Amino acid sequence: MHGRAPLRRRFGCWIVGITVLATVAARAPAQTNGRRVYQEQLRVRLDRQVPTETGVQAGGWFNFALFDYTDPEDRRRRTQRLFTLRGWASLNVQGVHQAYFRGLLGWEDWNSGDNPKLRGDEDIDPVVERAWYQLDLAQLHRNRTGREPPVALKIKVGRAYTQIGTALTLSVPMDMIQFDVSTGAWDVMALLGRTVSRTPNIDPSEPVATRLRRCIWGVEVAYNGLARHRPFVYFLSNSDDPKPRPRDPNQSFGYDSHYVGLGSTGSVLDPNLHYQCELVGEWGKTYSDGVTAGRDPIQAFAADFLVEYYFRRPGRPRVQAEYLFASGDSDRRVSATSTIGGNRAGTVDHAFNAFGFRDTGLAFAPRISNLQMFMVGGSFFPFENHRWFRKMEVGTKAFFYQKAKSGGPISVISAGKDSRYLGMEWDVFCDWRITSDVAFTIRYGAFGPGGAFSDQSCVQFFYTGVTFSF
Repeated sequence: MHGRAPLRRRFGCWIVGITVLATVAARAPAQTNGRRVYQEQLRVRLDRQVPTETGVQAGGWFNFALFDYTDPEDRRRRTQRLFTLRGWASLNVQGVHQAYFRGLLGWEDWNSGDNPKLRGDEDIDPVVERAWYQLDLAQLHRNRTGREPPVALKIKVGRAYTQIGTALTLSVPMDMIQFDVSTGAWDVMALLGRTVSRTPNIDPSEPVATRLRRCIWGVEVAYNGLARHRPFVYFLSNSDDPKPRPRDPNQSFGYDSHYVGLGSTGSVLDPNLHYQCELVGEWGKTYSDGVTAGRDPIQAFAADFLVEYYFRRPGRPRVQAEYLFASGDSDRRVSATSTIGGNRAGTVDHAFNAFGFRDTGLAFAPRISNLQMFMVGGSFFPFENHRWFRKMEVGTKAFFYQKAKSGGPISVISAGKDSRYLGMEWDVFCDWRITSDVAFTIRYGAFGPGGAFSDQSCVQFFYTGVTFSF
């Protein structure tokens, strides 16, 4: 395609990347957004360990992580070491009443002059990550009668991680109330909540970038009456309450959006061939670039398709492929996600923006707006018969990126040239559950920019982390 870097340069980028990883030199330029992949991986691991046994339990985790990357704005290398301590406690009374609390404190250790906030090392203020109570009325009925109720109801109140559909539209922590109702082959989930303000905003405009202040409510209906498929449909609404700091007399902020999504998860042709798919349409109102009064309409959409095949062979190999498309807006000025430098006043905003999560690579790590992405990958357990290494998984992913609208921007503002081709990325990873109390991860990514970038130099990202449970 027009504007691509020479193939020799791209191969050189990856060869350098392999050498760096093999020597574990931790010299990995990349965007800070790549850390979200690490944070999501850790979050899933911790949230899966919520105990279900009756009684009172408590414990904690100590985690160390190293990130080494190049800041995309000034192309300087930054190195950060992150130390975090989490403590948790749970209460379960006969499966009917369940409460869970998890708190976090930590410390960020930067190389001299590397902190992008122009500070030295920083303490992380104590944070309540999870604090919720759940009442299971169906379990209460079972305990009293020994029979299944015709309608099962769970009510959860507090701070919890919430997602809808396959997490394409929503995947964030919220202070909320959630109702889960099951009757026959139907599951209904309804939620109403407010995002945790410390969560980074989807709008990177400086006055609102660090705080996600939004009220969100939604309903999802899923059908379980099919042997291999679980189709679903949902509605989600977001009301923005930005409170910019400092206030800008030349710019108002507010992105109120609504979503209708449908999709399905399950298996096709073979029980080992798993899939998930989701289509979502978005509409609403937004303040455009340089506007203080009056908002413009939003009309956008996104789609995601993922397939995975699990082989019944030694090593448990797995291969996967994914296609992602999210609409863009050709008249946005410099960013697909920002209010400042965003939609041109008086026009419809076609850039899809939501609150979900997708792995879009480690080194490039763009938001999905105005993005078309192809991914292929695979992993296996090479030493599953070895006592110490049987829970070590190694794998790789390759990403291919294009703009949905060639003339429109994406979330990475340096991709400013009028070219559809964004580039390619190759990631490798290793996840090792050393013991029941110790887990290790390492991941490396190298991105070769395409014709949309003026700077064609290779971009890399490296992280490693270890978690101790107690």
